[in-house]
Amino acid sequence: MAILKNSLIVAAWTGLSRVLGFARDLLIANKLGAGMASDAFFIALQLPNLLRRLLGEGAFNVAFVPLLAREQAKGHAEAKQFAEAVLGWFVVVLVVLTALGMLAMPAIVTALVPGWVGDAAKFDLTVALGRITFPYMLMITLAAFMGAVCNTAGRFAAYAMVPSFLNLAFILGLFALPQAGLSPAYAAAWSVPLGGLAQVGYMVWEVRRAGYNLRLRLPRKHPLIRPMLMRMGPAALGVGVLQLSLVIDNFIASWVGEGAVSYLQYANRFYQLPLALIGIAVATVLLPHLSTLLGKGDKAGAGQAFQSALVACLTIATGATVGLMVLAPELMLTLLNHGAFTADAALAVAYAMMGYVLGLPAYILTKVTAPAFFANEDAKSPLKASATALGVNLLCNIGFVWVLTRMGDGNMAHVGIALATAVGGYVNAGLQWHWLRRQGVYVGAEAGLGRAITKMLGVAAAMAGALMVAKAVLPYPAEALLAWRLAWCAAMAGVGGVVFVLAIDRAGLVKLKDFVALLKRRGKGLPVDVA
Repeated sequence: MAILKNSLIVAAWTGLSRVLGFARDLLIANKLGAGMASDAFFIALQLPNLLRRLLGEGAFNVAFVPLLAREQAKGHAEAKQFAEAVLGWFVVVLVVLTALGMLAMPAIVTALVPGWVGDAAKFDLTVALGRITFPYMLMITLAAFMGAVCNTAGRFAAYAMVPSFLNLAFILGLFALPQAGLSPAYAAAWSVPLGGLAQVGYMVWEVRRAGYNLRLRLPRKHPLIRPMLMRMGPAALGVGVLQLSLVIDNFIASWVGEGAVSYLQYANRFYQLPLALIGIAVATVLLPHLSTLLGKGDKAGAGQAFQSALVACLTIATGATVGLMVLAPELMLTLLNHGAFTADAALAVAYAMMGYVLGLPAYILTKVTAPAFFANEDAKSPLKASATALGVNLLCNIGFVWVLTRMGDGNMAHVGIALATAVGGYVNAGLQWHWLRRQGVYVGAEAGLGRAITKMLGVAAAMAGALMVAKAVLPYPAEALLAWRLAWCAAMAGVGGVVFVLAIDRAGLVKLKDFVALLKRRGKGLPVDVA
């Protein structure tokens, strides 16, 4: 129940942030469209985001949290001393990386999107925007460090709110900065560091509320610094396979044609919503929880917590996958086809999203299995699985794009890139699950899982059938006003949601009465950490 309660808290704040992010993406689509400006902006944003996820929310988090939790068990003073030692080194490394990145931006852009080197205007715009956005890496990584401290202290809502500040900065910046004479692309770029400043300021306040009044000191020795660094290298690839897959996607897309990078980025943003709400929310809570249980030697409790998180995540992922696959064209036409965004571009995004969404259950599975490895202080297994998956992704990228191009449908080549990412996701998830079973770390973690997956497939079939029937009875009103099209999408989502909820209750995957009872106890202020 502790995992469920805290996951719901993280998911709620993450959901609010994603709603703002959704508004942000619609605004970017309206102002930038899908062409040179949007392609350049998305690549400029990609590098600081990649490093943030690898260094801040990924490798650093899984290496730092178990060690901080261990120090916190000894006492608050020991935990604070360790956190300050890490902060001193962290700031120095981030400042150096930021300066080097801004200086080397032409080389970085060449490495990321070599297909643009021959297009001077697009290349130069990407370099200019990249130098504006790159300092965001420093700001958000520091915010992520403080978020890790808050999570270890049990304050999970703090860092879950952080993305909202960036989304608000985008919304305000895209409206206000063009009034000062900036183009939409530059307005979007300048919104990034402004949002980063707000995120850091907020987390400084939150970490003090958590009882950690951290002081920035000169780098100094600490016995746990070396063990943390030894874990970070393997963990960077282990938790960042999806982000590294996106780098490969854009690398290949730079050769495909105008707008391909934008199609993939918009598609990525939409399927990231269920990934964040389900996988990231649970994983954020699961890592410190498993670390604590294993630290006490409670393998049975860790196995039960792991299995509960796994079944819950895969169940919800099943519903999200079916809904997004069946409704993708209509959703993208309704949400994106306005302003500078054409109907053809909206459909191109929809097909790319369908390719990505096929891998959603695998992406979410690794959000649960990776923390299980790291909590057991095993970073090598996710590393090997991720390295294999990246190789498969690259080969599939080349193969799928070549096949689609040879078939004479070069306009759909970007869909092959999305499908390759899904294939790589299943390779990564399959290997991690296989090795986790072989290690036998989590006692009883497989009990009933096969039956649960069979039930999930039944739920998926019922939901897909209901949506297809609903679409046949009430066709999409393509020529209607936006309000009617939004109402149609909401009605279809309602049909899918009702069928999904009833089906998982009937299948016994999630009992509604138990969930309602949990909410009632929460509302009355009664304890819910009873199991």
